[in-house]
Amino acid sequence: MGAVKPGLLAVEASKGVKLRGHQEEAVAAIVRGLTLRPGQVAPNGLRVTVQMATGTGKSYVGAFAAQRLAPQGVVLVVVPTLNLLTQMVGSWRAAGRSGEMRAVCSLVQDELPVGVQASTNGLMVASWIADAVRGRRPLTLFATYASVGAVADAYQFWARAKGELLAPLDLMVCDEAHRSSGHVEKSWTLVHDQALIPAARRAYCTATPRIWAPPKKALKASTGRKGAHQPLPEELAVSMDDVRIYGPMVFSMGLAEAVEKSLLAPFEVVVIELRDPRSDRDAAKAQPVPWGAGVGEAVDGSEDEVPAEQLAAMQAGLLKIAAERNLKRTITFHNRTLEARYFSETLNQTVERLHEQDPDKYPAEVWSQWLSGEHSVGFREEVIGEFGLTEEDDGLGYRVIAQCKILGEGVDIPNADSVLISGRGSMVDIVQAVGRALRIRPGEKKTASLIVPVFLKPGEKPGDILESDSYNGLVKILAALRSHDERMVEALAVPQRSGRRTTGRSAEAAYAPGEGHGGGDGGVGGAGAFTLPVRFESAPEDDVLALFIASRVLTGETQLWREAIGHVRNWYKEHGHLNVPYAALVGENGNYPLGRWLSDRRVENAAGELAPWRVDQLNGFGMIWSVSDARFEAGLSWAKVWAKDHGGSLAAPARASIGGYAIGTWLAELRSAAQVPDGQPGSLAPERRRALEEIDPWWCPAWPIAWQRAYAAARSWWLESDGKVDWAALPEETLFEGEQLGRWVLAQRAGHPGLEAEQRELLAAIGIEADPELVAAKAAADARPRVSRTDRFALGVAALAAFVAEHRHPRVPRPHRQVVEVVEAGPDGEENVLVQEVALGAFLNNAKARRGKLTPDQLAQLAAHGVEWAVAGA
Repeated sequence: MGAVKPGLLAVEASKGVKLRGHQEEAVAAIVRGLTLRPGQVAPNGLRVTVQMATGTGKSYVGAFAAQRLAPQGVVLVVVPTLNLLTQMVGSWRAAGRSGEMRAVCSLVQDELPVGVQASTNGLMVASWIADAVRGRRPLTLFATYASVGAVADAYQFWARAKGELLAPLDLMVCDEAHRSSGHVEKSWTLVHDQALIPAARRAYCTATPRIWAPPKKALKASTGRKGAHQPLPEELAVSMDDVRIYGPMVFSMGLAEAVEKSLLAPFEVVVIELRDPRSDRDAAKAQPVPWGAGVGEAVDGSEDEVPAEQLAAMQAGLLKIAAERNLKRTITFHNRTLEARYFSETLNQTVERLHEQDPDKYPAEVWSQWLSGEHSVGFREEVIGEFGLTEEDDGLGYRVIAQCKILGEGVDIPNADSVLISGRGSMVDIVQAVGRALRIRPGEKKTASLIVPVFLKPGEKPGDILESDSYNGLVKILAALRSHDERMVEALAVPQRSGRRTTGRSAEAAYAPGEGHGGGDGGVGGAGAFTLPVRFESAPEDDVLALFIASRVLTGETQLWREAIGHVRNWYKEHGHLNVPYAALVGENGNYPLGRWLSDRRVENAAGELAPWRVDQLNGFGMIWSVSDARFEAGLSWAKVWAKDHGGSLAAPARASIGGYAIGTWLAELRSAAQVPDGQPGSLAPERRRALEEIDPWWCPAWPIAWQRAYAAARSWWLESDGKVDWAALPEETLFEGEQLGRWVLAQRAGHPGLEAEQRELLAAIGIEADPELVAAKAAADARPRVSRTDRFALGVAALAAFVAEHRHPRVPRPHRQVVEVVEAGPDGEENVLVQEVALGAFLNNAKARRGKLTPDQLAQLAAHGVEWAVAGA
């Protein structure tokens, strides 16, 4: 293996990234939630939580949010592992984070990314913070949950040594934040304590807000809880549903929604049904055991000996599946380092045996390595780098990494197309293992395989999944998937219609995630948007998978229906109808999504998949079946949510989304419809117009919606300031609600006479009036002759000539501005010398972008001053 320099991954990542739509929405939600409102006081610091499925870019979201909230401040990033810490440095650099970066951890210099120093000395950490605050320089600290106590020490030691308080952090970002939940005395929970680590803001990012262990025994029916939702242990005092600790959930994207949006790969569960060689001697004789580390080293059966016969059977089963499904990269997950080592080091012995039996099906050799926490960061990077190679690089078409608790949370690794997990280990480990296979590059098309080995005991038949305890590993994995996204697994408990089967090799169930979070049409997502197959080599009887899920993973489809109908009945009794808003949450704890549940039933009924007796039952409560009306009601519901969060305004940008719903597109389409005369095709129905006007009378103004959006921000500022705002004194650089508020107010005071009468009335309502001096200045500027594009180009060339004369080269930095003297003729023919400042870097950048439209003479002028791209043929 070639040597990889320490920190290479972090350095390579610094080339820069651009946020995708869902990431922009998440960043905006964080920034909004962590921005103090006028007059607001937050003695415990502002706090928010973001849930994003693994692989959808939580790290970048946290970094970009930090850039917008504290570009020149002190930021602490907390992660669970040292491996993730070094990777996170690269992610933040890629997001544009500048300034000093320091690690609060035990890594030595050779293990750290280039330019990063490390220490766990409290006074040293305190001096880093104090120096950055004193110099007003950005500082980013990276720590693990195990080492973050050194940051708490920094505040304590500084107060003791200097007799003064150290400035609070501007922002703390807790990645994989579920690690900070648990017993109140667990050391990792100190990230929540404002007294120990003061921070103005905290952002908690996680893929799984709470990880639920599968029940060891069913809960009593009297508890009213589902078996798969066993409460956290009694000693758990720090829970992620406690808004006092974690703040509100401002953004959420589950696993199924990420798959639907092509952010993660669709996947399937592949069950390998094997004979247990430890209890089935015939199976043991048929499966030769390769020799390797851990075999026979402890004849007394102690923990030092690996289950070699079982691992050999898993090897053969994995190779069979890989050959049949043309897998290229697999990660296997083990609970013991010795098992990971044995699996990797003996894999090619099994490969050779299978190749001799069937050379057309099996390769002669595969690439195989193992990793554990014992390996250095540099060695891990080398192995991960080789895992990403292809058959063209070294002739090996199939690659396997056997690992023990090292490629878990947040670790960046070349895309795998499969993982092998046995169902042992914690729910966190299983969820993170699943995430390793679901990551995809933009535009990549693949279906990931979650391979689950099952060892059948003597007398058990493949497919006896209802009676056999051998499938407990599958139960645990499905429960882990459910902790990631409930609805996806719950859909497996419903026997399918329309030709879909829950039997045989294609046992599968359709699931339509994100319904009501539609795309450009603003409508409800269709059925069948994502299908979760569970594939067996055996052939279970009819509907056996649905019964298996219902009886062993969930509490059963019938109970789910009864619960929903109970909420339907209560709503009808209280309101006298079923016109339920899409976002409506009901129930004792206000967490049952009744509006979404009814929307799902409409989609099922339209597809002919809702049982007739269920249709009749819902009709008894006056069910509204119109999908068109339901789509509008869903959009209207989200519009109310948007308006509530934006001062009553519906002036959403075209790309705006909320809860995954494209509210900006929905409103833009309705504004277009509102311009069509009443009664003509495509016009907006009067009742729908009135419904929108009840939310915001100015939802469709005669002037640009961007003006209305800026006005809404100004009004919010005015309201939150109790109507006491000196607009003339508002700094021009003021930003609020994502708007350039200061510049906008200045423009309104200067351009007041040119506005519509209703616009002037709106401004007067919040105290913004015309400024005579600004109005006069604008009028004078408007009266001046406009500078032609040719004159602007000549001015740019003059500035370039001045720069080259001064610096002896034409390599102009992008932000550079050049001062030049320009001679103009006065009214009486005299010559006046004017000094102007030209944005020379921007001029050259724009000229290069449109060089195809420049004349030969203009290109020649640039080339004469040494601009290489302007030379003919360049």
